[in-house]
Amino acid sequence: MHLPQCPVVVAAVLSLSCGVSTGASARQLAALQNARIKVTVTPDTGSIQVLDMRSGLTWSQPPASGRQDRTPFRDVSAAPNRIAFTTSSGGTELRIVLTVPPSGSDLCIRTDAASPDARFAGAFALDSFLPHSSDAYVAIADYCNGHIYPTSADALPQKWFATERLDMPWVGVTDGLRGPGYLIIVETSDDGCVELQRSAANTNTGWLPRLGWLPSKGTFAYARRYRVRFVDTGGYVALAKAYRSYARNTGLLVTLRQKARRNPNVRRLYGAVDVWGDASEAFARAAKAAGVERMLIHGKTDAEQMRSSNALGYLTSDYDNYTDILEVPPGGAPDNSHDYLPGSAVLTAEGKRMEAWLTYDKKTQYMKRCPSLWVARASKVISDVLERFPFLGRFIDVTTAEGLYECYDPAHPLDKRSKRRCGEQLLATVRGKGLVVGGEHGIWWAVPYLDYIEGMMSSYQFAWPAGHLMRPKSKDERFAGPYGTTTWEQYDKWGLGHRYRAPLWELVFHDCVVSTWYWGDSNDFLIRAAPEYTAKKEAFNVLYGTMPMLWAGPEGSWQSDRNTFVRAVHATCGVGAAVADSEMTDHRFLTDDGDLQRTTFANGTVCIVNFGATVRRVRLGGKEHLLPQNGFAVEGPDISQYRRLVDGRTVVTVRTPTSNRTWTP
Repeated sequence: MHLPQCPVVVAAVLSLSCGVSTGASARQLAALQNARIKVTVTPDTGSIQVLDMRSGLTWSQPPASGRQDRTPFRDVSAAPNRIAFTTSSGGTELRIVLTVPPSGSDLCIRTDAASPDARFAGAFALDSFLPHSSDAYVAIADYCNGHIYPTSADALPQKWFATERLDMPWVGVTDGLRGPGYLIIVETSDDGCVELQRSAANTNTGWLPRLGWLPSKGTFAYARRYRVRFVDTGGYVALAKAYRSYARNTGLLVTLRQKARRNPNVRRLYGAVDVWGDASEAFARAAKAAGVERMLIHGKTDAEQMRSSNALGYLTSDYDNYTDILEVPPGGAPDNSHDYLPGSAVLTAEGKRMEAWLTYDKKTQYMKRCPSLWVARASKVISDVLERFPFLGRFIDVTTAEGLYECYDPAHPLDKRSKRRCGEQLLATVRGKGLVVGGEHGIWWAVPYLDYIEGMMSSYQFAWPAGHLMRPKSKDERFAGPYGTTTWEQYDKWGLGHRYRAPLWELVFHDCVVSTWYWGDSNDFLIRAAPEYTAKKEAFNVLYGTMPMLWAGPEGSWQSDRNTFVRAVHATCGVGAAVADSEMTDHRFLTDDGDLQRTTFANGTVCIVNFGATVRRVRLGGKEHLLPQNGFAVEGPDISQYRRLVDGRTVVTVRTPTSNRTWTP
C-alpha cells in the first residue's frame, strides 16, 4: 500500500531568510502555518513548538538541557512550503524537512540520511511534545486492542515497541481522557521503534513516546516519514478517530459491508461464536438445538458433514500456517507445513537459518519459511483442499501476529517492507479463493484482507503457556521455561485490566474486521483456574461488540460445563449481530475509578458495562438498572439486553429480532 506524501502548505510565515545556516540566534525563527496550526522552529536550541490555534495551546518539546542527543539545527532553509535543516542522532547526519498541509492539523516530517547507503545502527527522530498537565495519557495499540497508560505511572508493562508490530502504527498523547492531544502516525513503520522515556519539564514528570528509526539491511536505505496530527479536544477517542480518517484516505478502511458485497458468507460472522475443538455434524446440530444461531467452526471433518454445517448457517473454516515448516518427508512435496530445508528457510544477516515454533517439550524445532514462498505454497494447498472439502473460510496463523524480518538468501532476498507485502499478497490469495479470511492477532496492513481476527481482544500478559494451549488448573500452578513467566497480577492489571484498556482498534476498525480473543485466552479457557474471568470476558465482548471464543473439545466448556458455553453465547452474540458492521463512535469511562464504561455505535446502540465489585445504578432505555460486577445494559434498534439485579438476584435478559431469553446465572 502506497501512502501519500504530505501536500504543500498554504502559506508560510518566514522570519528566517532562506539559506541561513549555523550561528542563528534564538530570535531567528522559522514558521509554517495554516488555519489550524502554526509550527515554529528555533535552530540554536534544536527545538520546535506548535500552536494549535483552535484551542490556543502551544505544544513544546522537552527542554534541551541534559539531552545528549539534542543538537542545534544547522543549514536551515525556509521556503513558502517547507522548512529544512540538518541535525544528527546516533552518529548519523540527518536532513529533516517539515511541511504543513493546506488544511487539517498535521505537521509532516520527512527524514533523509546524508549517506543512505552507509552503515546505520539507528537514530532517534525529533522529540515528542509535552502534555500540559500531570493528568495525561499515552494511547497505544501495543499488541492488543489498546491501552491508555497514565504518563505518571510508576511502571509500565513494556517501554520499547517495534513500530512494525504496533497493531496500528501510531502512538498518542492526550491531556486527560477527553482533552487535547496529538498522535504520531508512523508512515514508514517497517523499520522503526517507539520508546517510552521519562521526561521532566516544569512540574510535570512522566512517560513520553519517542520515535526512532532502525536500519533496513544495515543502512538507512530510504526516506523515513511520519506526521504529528493535533486534536483540540476529545482525548484518546479523538486520536483514534483521527487515525481512522487517515486510514480512510490511504485505502485501509475497507468495511465488512464492502467485503460482504463481494462474499456474502462474511455476514455469517455477524453474531457468531468462534469455536475450536469439534467440527463434527453432531456438535453442529447439538449447538443449533441449544440456540446457537451463528457459529464459526474450525476443524476438518468429512465433506458431507461440512455441507450439513454450512446448511445450518454456520461458517466452516480450518487452521492453516505457511510460516512454520519442517523438512519435506522422503518422496513428499512442499505443502503448508513442509518445505525443502535449509534452502526454503529465511537466511539471517549472521548466515544462519531462522528458527520458528518450538514445541513446549523442546523436541521439535520448526524453521521459518521465507515469505517470498508463501503465495506459491498457499495457492496450491488451498486449491487442492477446496476440491475435496466445502470450506467457507480459512484461518491463517502467524502471518499477522509476527513481526517483520529480513532474508539474506540471494535466491529469495527480502527487506522488511517486502516481507510485509508478502503478507498482504498471501491474504489476498486466500481471499481470491472465495473464502472468508481469518488471521492470528491482526495488524493494520491486513485490514483490507481479513474478515475476522483471533487475538485482538487479548493483551498478551499471560500467566500460562497460552500459545501452547496449556490450561492452568489453578492460579498456583507454575510453568517451566520462558512460557508463563508473567504473573497473574500482571494479567489482572494489564492483560485483562479494564482500567488501562481502551478499544482503540475498535474505534478505528470495528466495522471492518470482527475481533475475538486469543485461542489460549478464550472466554472459557480459564474455567478451572479462574472461572470468574469468563463473565468479565463476556462483559468485554458486550462493551466492544465483538465475537466470543469457546472450546468444544474435551477440556472446553461445551463438554465440561455446557451451561457456561450456551449462556456465554446468548450473553454476547446478540450484541455482536446488532453492531457487527457498525462503526464504534465513542467510548467513555463513566466513573473516576474506570469501572463503569460505555460504548456507542453508529446505528444508535449503546452498551454500558460495570466491571467493578460495587453495584452501579445506570439509566438506559428510559429506566434505571442496577448492574452487578460484569453486569451490562444494552439498548439499540436491534437489541435490548441486560445483566442486572432484580429483587436482589442477577437476571439476564436478551431480546433480539429472532429471540427473547431470560435466565438467572
